[in-house]
Amino acid sequence: MTEEKPLSTGDIARLLHVTPVAVLHWIRAGKLPAYRVPGGHYRIARAEVRKFLADNQIPVTVDALQPKRILIVDDEAAVREALEAALLAKGFEVLLAKDGREALRAIRQERFDLTFLDILLPTVSGASVLKAIKRRDPGAVVVLITGYPDHEETLAALEYGPAMLLRKPIKLEDIDTVLEIVFKV
Repeated sequence: MTEEKPLSTGDIARLLHVTPVAVLHWIRAGKLPAYRVPGGHYRIARAEVRKFLADNQIPVTVDALQPKRILIVDDEAAVREALEAALLAKGFEVLLAKDGREALRAIRQERFDLTFLDILLPTVSGASVLKAIKRRDPGAVVVLITGYPDHEETLAALEYGPAMLLRKPIKLEDIDTVLEIVFKV
């Protein structure tokens, strides 16, 4: 069995909708066992958080803290890297694919909470990737990204099920809007 990743005071604060200072008070009062990492920050084992929640009859599960996984598929490195930086800064787990073949490999091996998918891709089209995603998970949330919203490939992709569409160049506000819609953040 693999060891679970410990939580930070910020993780616990977000989970319980309190301030990190409140979490620090619990740690200092001995109510929530924690240890310090070399940088001086506290880390709390998930087992200790579960015990704290049970002891205090707080009806929340630690599993709610698993980061959302996002796949970014785009043949333009600048687009992939910009999206990745924006999403990592918001605490998401991100996987990148530079073409349709890499995207298909990724979706065969893993599940994603959200996919940003360029339509015009080398090797395998974005429409074919979307078809494979929807075949595997009909409820999958996909955001099509393209500079050519009227292109026949874009229209073909939309036949495989509902998807959001972002026009390139993508603005950070557009990403925030998608995240609000999909994850209610």
